[in-house]
Amino acid sequence: MPNRAHSGLSSGTPDRKPLYLFAGARIDAGSDHLVLRRDGTAPQRFPVARITRIICNHQASWSGQALSLCLTEGIAITWIDGHGHAIGSAQSNHHRPCNLATLIETYLELQDWPQRFANWLAHRRLDLLLTCARRASSEEHPMEKEVFQELKRQFVYNGNHPLAFEPEGEGFCHALTVDHLNRAQLQATYWGFDASPFELAKHLAALLWAELNLECGTLSASADHCTIVARLFESWAHQREAQLQNHLRDLKCHLAREVNTWQ
Repeated sequence: MPNRAHSGLSSGTPDRKPLYLFAGARIDAGSDHLVLRRDGTAPQRFPVARITRIICNHQASWSGQALSLCLTEGIAITWIDGHGHAIGSAQSNHHRPCNLATLIETYLELQDWPQRFANWLAHRRLDLLLTCARRASSEEHPMEKEVFQELKRQFVYNGNHPLAFEPEGEGFCHALTVDHLNRAQLQATYWGFDASPFELAKHLAALLWAELNLECGTLSASADHCTIVARLFESWAHQREAQLQNHLRDLKCHLAREVNTWQ
């Protein structure tokens, strides 16, 4: 079912909000809006000017016109499976790459870029863990030393972390990341030396997903569980989406250093 949560844009204009499609429906389009149709219910219309990103599952049946309208308007669409994993996204082509995109493409010409990037990821995971530990201390719930050291071993070096939030959150993190990259005119995936994929969205979403799990509690079952999970996620994301920009800034510094050393 659609769930349109707060997106936090400036006041004075209506908020652009994410659109969650959990139930089976057909999505068509008008000139400036999407039309959601379900059997036995009246059509629902969603102006594209109000949509920031779309998250859906395999039960959503898209018309070509609806897909085209979303891509034309720069609205990224992410599909998630029954386990909450993102299985793919659609986003607009960006014909004028920004400086960061150019840096990425140059960086990916390095033969050993996967190891360099793995080192950067470990650095970001450590920074994220320290940030979460500081937040916990400031909220008078300090992380025990043994817990911190175990997380450092498992998360910083291996990328493993506790799973406290509902599994749908992983797909939601991916959708939020693709939307952020789309607005920054960056692609979700690039191709590096020897045609190896550089899955930028996947790696940034994993950092966001880890932070969500390190900070949240558990949820109880509910008849409207998916909607509740989406609303809780959007509330958390409204506070933490800036972390994606922080990761991108740090990545840009890393890329510039590595490219400069190579050249």
